[in-house]
Amino acid sequence: MAEYHLLTIWRIKAPLPKVYEAIHDSLRWPEWWPGAETVEQTAAGGSDGIDSIRRYCCQGDLPYPVVFEVRATRIEALVAIEGRTQGDLEGIGRWRFAQHGEISVVDYEWHVRSARWWMNLLAPLARSMFIRNHIRIMKQGGEGLARRLDATLLDQKNIDLMDENGVATPIPGHLREGGRINPRVLLMVGIAAGILATAVQIVLWRLAGMPILETLFRDARLTAALLMGPAVLPPPATGQWDILLLATLIHFALSISYALPALLVARLAAGPAILVGALYGVVIYVVNMHGFTVFFPWFSIARDWVTLFTHIVFGMALTAGSWWFTRDGKTAKPIVSRELPTT
Repeated sequence: MAEYHLLTIWRIKAPLPKVYEAIHDSLRWPEWWPGAETVEQTAAGGSDGIDSIRRYCCQGDLPYPVVFEVRATRIEALVAIEGRTQGDLEGIGRWRFAQHGEISVVDYEWHVRSARWWMNLLAPLARSMFIRNHIRIMKQGGEGLARRLDATLLDQKNIDLMDENGVATPIPGHLREGGRINPRVLLMVGIAAGILATAVQIVLWRLAGMPILETLFRDARLTAALLMGPAVLPPPATGQWDILLLATLIHFALSISYALPALLVARLAAGPAILVGALYGVVIYVVNMHGFTVFFPWFSIARDWVTLFTHIVFGMALTAGSWWFTRDGKTAKPIVSRELPTT
């Protein structure tokens, strides 16, 4: 199972008792925390709340909810709240509270493993996206808590505690970290956009009445011919494992390379970024279907409305993905490591 060990730190200018009470009363989280869609109590536990069980349904920007139950294992007023999690995520959640003058400091440690098979399957590529989604939900929580208390959220820090050397490191996720491009996120945006564009293209082939497998194998041979030469061009438009493999690698290599210019519009608002992405898709279509044909004339056979629309979707996916990873308008900041108190 994919493991995540994350720490979020809120600094809120508000009295600690009010901050603690709002977080302790998780049944009312949906009133002020957008990411907490529902919270239900399934077991009352003891008079002190220990062994009480609450079911949480949380959703951030990703198109699926995460559902899990938390059994309270420690409740110490104004100090800590801890619980053991099971469901889509399994592990431990731990809140810690401290007061520094007028500022309340809240630490939330989230040490869990994903239990869904598809989350574990996608973890090598999508780990940064899952972490980014967690950060987004926590940011909504900090801002919602501040509004609830008519207070000010001074800042939020996010730390990945999974560093092999035991040193807390900044959460990955932004396209740019420390002024440099984050290659993992760039890779993920390019591959995701390539997969989406391919799926859309297959649907459009079906709507246009085009034979799906024959057209797919044709395009694979057109692409593989970039390196294997014209000898692999159709006919016949049949599948062959080495051709399909090479075509796939070229497809995703180009997708990742085209993701790089998408960084230029990543800081626009969502609407303009997606609009620019559509125009960018048209530019990519012209480059691929008209520029490439100067050297590789066989691509002219793929010039049609399906290919044009697919490129538009591809461009929109690139800029939307780039925007999603930079939409807070900040680059990741170095975070000083701090050791959590032991229990």
